[in-house]
Amino acid sequence: MGGFLSVTMPHIIAIENSEAQRRQLSETLNSLAKKGWPLTAKYEAQTFGKWQALFENAITPGLFATREAIVIENAETLGEFPTELSNLIEDDKADCIIILMFNTDTKNLKAITNQITFIKAEAQIPAWKRRDWLINLAKEKGFKLAPDASQLLADTIQSQEELRSEVHKLSLYSQGRDVNISDVEELSFDEGGRAQLIFLDGVCDNKPLDVIRSLKYLRTNPLIITLTAITNRLRPALIVSCFENSDEALKTTGASNYAMKKARAALKNFGENAIKKFMAKSIRLSYLEKTNHSEGWQGFELILWELMTKI
Repeated sequence: MGGFLSVTMPHIIAIENSEAQRRQLSETLNSLAKKGWPLTAKYEAQTFGKWQALFENAITPGLFATREAIVIENAETLGEFPTELSNLIEDDKADCIIILMFNTDTKNLKAITNQITFIKAEAQIPAWKRRDWLINLAKEKGFKLAPDASQLLADTIQSQEELRSEVHKLSLYSQGRDVNISDVEELSFDEGGRAQLIFLDGVCDNKPLDVIRSLKYLRTNPLIITLTAITNRLRPALIVSCFENSDEALKTTGASNYAMKKARAALKNFGENAIKKFMAKSIRLSYLEKTNHSEGWQGFELILWELMTKI
């Protein structure tokens, strides 16, 4: 171990692979910088090839600042962490903090699980809780997001990170004032996004021409986005069709007044049985999309027109 006598013992932070990983890295670096650990270098793990070389070369005193943070990309390529190096790891007050970025799981760190800081993948917010989550996120950013505007974002954007990005963008626009559904329609959706809004309303209001026009844009995107959006939009209609005390049941979903209005329009246009059949077939298509048996847009449009033509 003589080769390590001149090495500053590091603390290790491991950030798990997820869509939030880059934001978590940015937040971690900002927090460390404020506390006196500036970012001094970023390396590909392949630069070192193995853990021993990383410890010997990346954290030698005098090479960088007295206190520093170093980012190592693709950390999984370093292989399993050697147990003989575990006694070289310090707590989070160490002068050198190494941040490991993983593209896979972090199982190669099992030997030092209790000695390092893990930043876990952010928990996914269930669909029925996303409206309130967005409202609270907006409040943290200093503005009020209208419930129907929040519901619109939750219904049409699947990525949690993209939703966070939209709230950040709206906060810059709002300058502290309330943000309503018109603001969201204008700022958060490009031509394709607005096409999805037209599509959702077109289905509920039984306007085939609107649906046909919007599908021209939507077909260029993955089917699962539109499939999820329409099932979210029709979920209140399904609840109404399944429960006698539907108003009480709907309250538990947090459905907005706009969503309720469109759900009741769909029920009036198609009837309870047609809604139930469509939702059941949508669940089947969603499952197939995640397997090697996807029916694609053709399968989706088949059940869509069955609904709208009341077959």
